[in-house]
Amino acid sequence: MAGTTGSAAGNDGRGGVGQAGTTGAGGRGGTGDVAGTGGTGTGGSTGAAGRGGTSGVAGTGGTGTGGAPGVAGRGGTTGVAGGTGGPGGATGNAGAGGNAGGAGAAGRGGSGGTGGSAGTSGAGGAPTTFVCNQVTAMTLTREWFEAGFQQNPGIVDARWQLKAREHGYITEWANPNSDFWNEMIESPCTNGSTNPDHVVLTVLSWAPACCVTQPEWDAKITAAINNFKAKYSALKRIDLMTVIRGPGNMLCPTPPAADETIVIPPELDAALAAAATKFPNFVFVAPKFEAPNCAAFSGGGPHLTTAGNTAVAKLISAAFVNLQ
Repeated sequence: MAGTTGSAAGNDGRGGVGQAGTTGAGGRGGTGDVAGTGGTGTGGSTGAAGRGGTSGVAGTGGTGTGGAPGVAGRGGTTGVAGGTGGPGGATGNAGAGGNAGGAGAAGRGGSGGTGGSAGTSGAGGAPTTFVCNQVTAMTLTREWFEAGFQQNPGIVDARWQLKAREHGYITEWANPNSDFWNEMIESPCTNGSTNPDHVVLTVLSWAPACCVTQPEWDAKITAAINNFKAKYSALKRIDLMTVIRGPGNMLCPTPPAADETIVIPPELDAALAAAATKFPNFVFVAPKFEAPNCAAFSGGGPHLTTAGNTAVAKLISAAFVNLQ
């Protein structure tokens, strides 16, 4: 659940605290010698910088916990230097340093303050861990999954499995009674194979009778999501993706297979985004994966060559290395 922005306090100059990803507002100094203290952004956002009190005590830098760098403190009105920037941190990696403090304004009879020092790097955020991640859909999905996805750097083979069948379109997953739900698992997870807690679903249908407008896509995607929730009680997250697009989401010189395409319509992209809004913190949209070039396709697509599948498998594994 997204938090609200912490508000700045009064005379004691303490910054507000932003919960679960929002920015804590910076504290402002009191009328005495108390310095403003930076706000704290919990779960990924930047704490706003503290501002100095009227007597010129330096503001303290904001702190970004596990996410963006802290904003540096600003100098007091009598020219005392700004405080140092708070620690940074980006998900899974060392964070960038905080920004330098702003120059202090000139005081009466005094000189301007000097800039504060840069913040230090923060510790990286921990990756999300699931018991069993299931890649779900069709032959196009199987082709990149079997082209080295599980062997790519950082992927934990024991926590990934595949449930795919030819023509595994969204219409099948939107139908709770479809025989596609009985498809055997390939490369089953070591644990949780029958009840995965993370599903990566490729959304596709070539049939115009299924989906052309966004509302038509919305209806099928929503039905499929509700079916996955009903069938997998452990499910915590669904990532929706499309088949591999042409470079720039454009056709290649060679036409694609009849009645198929490598161009994803905007109505489908809009429906995926709408599903993430409808199911917040449960449904997410994967990156828009594209082939590196037209030579990666077999003919004009949508099937990829062996080399093409190997290349896109690396792109997809890199996107999910911290979501497994």
